[in-house]
Amino acid sequence: QISCNTGKTVGVEALLRWTTDKNEKVSPDRFVPILEQTGLIHNVGRWVLEQALQEHNRLIEKGFPPLRFSINLSIAQFQDKDFIRDFTKIIEESGVDPKYIELEITESLLSDNPDEVIEKLYKLKELGVSIAIDDFGKEYSSLNRLNLVPFDRIKIDKDIVDLIDVKEKRAPVAESIISLVRAFNASVTAEGVEIIEQADFLKSIGCDEIQGHYYSMPLSSEALELFLKME
Repeated sequence: QISCNTGKTVGVEALLRWTTDKNEKVSPDRFVPILEQTGLIHNVGRWVLEQALQEHNRLIEKGFPPLRFSINLSIAQFQDKDFIRDFTKIIEESGVDPKYIELEITESLLSDNPDEVIEKLYKLKELGVSIAIDDFGKEYSSLNRLNLVPFDRIKIDKDIVDLIDVKEKRAPVAESIISLVRAFNASVTAEGVEIIEQADFLKSIGCDEIQGHYYSMPLSSEALELFLKME
């Protein structure tokens, strides 16, 4: 996640990947729903948070400045009665300053039991972490929902970024989202940026941060360290 002002890395998103014993790549679109259906998502979700925070500490020990680490949350995790307790314990034991932890949710999270979900989001906020709404614009977006959710960041979905007409210098949907986010005193990150023209145009319309293959493909811990050294 690259700052549009400085051009430096300010955050990373933890992505779950699965490589089989035969070195075959299994898409998250295939295995995450299975994790959710079987209930394994609870153990895996805790493991992802632990690994991300360990990586945060490892980079600091290597002499890098602290980065914000973003971790995705699923609907199934919110349904676990011990979800808040477990996350609180992991964060406290990690020693990571909560201001460097961002938890990403999607608006679909509010489809079932929205009152319970919002209550848990506020409890997470009490820990000092930030909340980002991921894939914004991909599905139906409700202003009423935005009023209810204690979010700190909106992440513009790649489908919206793909609508940017760099030749005509037009991005009406992206510009509207940025204006909306400003009204909530929040930040905005554009996802799925693949070409320099998209990056330059997003900077020109006031986007705060950019992430996507234009800057980097998903990286292992070792490759991330090399990427940061090259900045």
